[in-house]
Amino acid sequence: MRIKDVNEMSSDIFINNFKNIFEKTSSIALSAEKMRPFTNKNQLIETFINEFDKLTKENKMNIIRNHPDLGNRFKINNDMTEMSQNEQKNAGLDTCTEEEFMLFNQLNNEFKSKFNTPFIFAVKGQNKTLIIEEFERRLQNDNIEEELKESINQVKQIANFRLNEIVDE
Repeated sequence: MRIKDVNEMSSDIFINNFKNIFEKTSSIALSAEKMRPFTNKNQLIETFINEFDKLTKENKMNIIRNHPDLGNRFKINNDMTEMSQNEQKNAGLDTCTEEEFMLFNQLNNEFKSKFNTPFIFAVKGQNKTLIIEEFERRLQNDNIEEELKESINQVKQIANFRLNEIVDE
């Protein structure tokens, strides 16, 4: 859709279309909606990112925790936002072997145990092997604050990808 279409949407349609830019967080879409009209796609993206940046650390943590585990067979097909389902399917996570699903489960559990958050990684353009390598790299980190910064950056990258998919210009 074009930025003109975004600006002409009713508030309800805007919020419905953009409520999962930040996983299961319609409040950011609600805030961004009030800042219309946008002059272009870049301003729209900046607005969403800025609204996220204004959040408290606790609210950012809640958004991070809203993200599903990567490579969770049940959730890929049943319990995710459509955006997350598509991202994981496009990265091939829905076609994991039994061993790969078990590895993802193990890595997810290790990560959550170590950092008390799910592993967040913008998987667009990635594949299973690269995702596993990133999991293993980040599990080597012992600094929780560094990992939180990385997770926040990944959440913003996911939002950027999602907005770029929705809005052509």
